[in-house]
Amino acid sequence: MNPKMLTLVTFVLLVVGLVAAGCLDYGEEPQKSDSGSNGSIIGPTTDPTAPPLAITPVIVYTLKEVHEKFGTDLPVPSYLPGGYSFSYALQHGEPDNRISLIYAKGEDELRITQVPVPGNPCPGQKTTGSVGVTIDGTNGTFTPGDGENMLRWSDSRYAYCLSGTQEMDEMVAIAASVDGSGRSA
Repeated sequence: MNPKMLTLVTFVLLVVGLVAAGCLDYGEEPQKSDSGSNGSIIGPTTDPTAPPLAITPVIVYTLKEVHEKFGTDLPVPSYLPGGYSFSYALQHGEPDNRISLIYAKGEDELRITQVPVPGNPCPGQKTTGSVGVTIDGTNGTFTPGDGENMLRWSDSRYAYCLSGTQEMDEMVAIAASVDGSGRSA
C-alpha cells in the first residue's frame, strides 16, 4: 500500500474509533427512543447514569464565591504558613465531586483537595516512602516527594489531600486547622 493510502486509512480508522468511543460528535442529532409494543426500546439510548466524557471544572476566585457555589462544607484552613493567601478554587463535579482550594505565595502553591469517601483525593500520586501521622487524633499519611509533599487523611464523609512544598510538621498543622476535616464532632 502506498504511503498516502496508508495515511488515509489510518486517519479514517482514528475518526471511526473516536466516534465509537464517544469522544467525537459526528454532527447527527440524537434520536428519541420509543417503546415498542412489547416494552422494548427502539432506537439509540444513552445511559443517564453514565459520567460525562469530559469534565470542565468550575473555577472561582474568592472564598465568598466558593461558599456560594460549592456550599459551606469545604476544607478551609484557619492556619496557613506566612505569606500564603487564597488564590482560586476548582470544582470538577461528576463523577467524583472533587473540590480543590489553592493557596499561593508567589509561584508556590498549597492545594487542599476534598472528595466524598471512598474517593481518592490524590489520584496518580505515589505513596512510596509514606509515613503515618496523627492529625488531631485522626490517622493520615505523609508522603515526601521531589518538589511536592502530600498529606492524606479522611473522615467518615470525605477524603483529603494536602499538597505543597511544606515539611511534614507544617502540613499536619495546616490539616489540623481545616474546619471539621478528619475529626469527630
